[in-house]
Amino acid sequence: MKRTIAMMLGLSLVLTACAPTDDEQSEQKQDQEQTNSTKKQAKVKEIATDQNVQGDNYRTILPFKESQARGLVQEKMANGYNGEDFEDGLLNISQEVFPTDQYLYQEGQFLNKDTIRAYLKPKFTKKEIDKMSDEEKEKANANENLGLNPSVNGEKNPEKIAKNTPALLSNILEQDFYSSSDTEGKEIEGMTIGLAMNSVYYYQKEEYGETYSEALDTKMVKEKGQEMAEEMLSRLRENNELKDIPITFAIYIQSSEEDIVPGQFVSYAVSEKNGAKLNDWKKVNEQTVLLPSSEAADLDEGLNSNFQDFNSSLQSYFNNFTQAVGKVKFVNKKADNLVVDLPIDYYGKAELIGITQYVTQLAEKDLKDVPTYEIHIKDGSEPRALITKGEDDSEPRVHIYNH
Repeated sequence: MKRTIAMMLGLSLVLTACAPTDDEQSEQKQDQEQTNSTKKQAKVKEIATDQNVQGDNYRTILPFKESQARGLVQEKMANGYNGEDFEDGLLNISQEVFPTDQYLYQEGQFLNKDTIRAYLKPKFTKKEIDKMSDEEKEKANANENLGLNPSVNGEKNPEKIAKNTPALLSNILEQDFYSSSDTEGKEIEGMTIGLAMNSVYYYQKEEYGETYSEALDTKMVKEKGQEMAEEMLSRLRENNELKDIPITFAIYIQSSEEDIVPGQFVSYAVSEKNGAKLNDWKKVNEQTVLLPSSEAADLDEGLNSNFQDFNSSLQSYFNNFTQAVGKVKFVNKKADNLVVDLPIDYYGKAELIGITQYVTQLAEKDLKDVPTYEIHIKDGSEPRALITKGEDDSEPRVHIYNH
């Protein structure tokens, strides 16, 4: 499924007329320019608003409004692989509830950074609040007490917190949806909330000291995430704009800081219009694994074997080649998308062209059963070529970078 958000553009053109002159030729030229500009404007509008260009993607309301919590996704995720996967995967889930041909998309406008940060804090017990001074209460927003993470019950020892009441919720992402005819975004008609949960809790026994980790039980994390979603739903329903719209919640479990693959969504549920509960949690069966690996072989032995053949052919072509590494996403145990990083030593443009042609040929043979793939040919961190194939492409697309 394509994940790029297609823009729905609106264009207004302001023409400033020159002061009247006696030069008739100048006036005629100005009139002609205005006519051409008007034609150009009409043409842009026609192309931009044509729903045929959006494909499977959402059109977006313009002027574009940044999320009230922009930047938190990158700030709060365990590693860089989780952030993009979290956002893209949440859009995919939204498409199951809010069809792209019926709704327009806008980044979240209801949950700002301060609210989300308050939600990510531990819940305070009454005993903890009673012990706080007025200054401490104000600093911790203890009177509002919005934290969704488990209460530490006054515990100060980081190791005991890690064992007994670790933080489970690490991030929240909001997506808003409007009627396809509501191009000004006047009345929200749907919302999706993603809850990013930890799979590992990290802590330090002393400030600036060594970092320790505590693995978390996936089943427990999923269940607690669903409980948090119920609590968030009740809070959102207190807003008059959100009290009678469908709201979807999705649970994402992050990979750890050390992983080089992202985490995965595990479940989602919808509260219909005026709904006060999230009843029917649907399982999301997706997983990203490395290629080649035993995990990939368990899911698709043929693809894992083909990728090993792909690497073997590359090793016979390059003198000093190590191996390409792939990250393949499986949805319902079927390969859905593959991203390959292929390292080379760059010696010249002619050689690069030959290498790229050879890799493209191998990809058509060994990766033909993967619906979509990207192959990034790199010299260190320097991109040299890109080979891509989408679901609707009859053959791979190739781009060689100019440096």
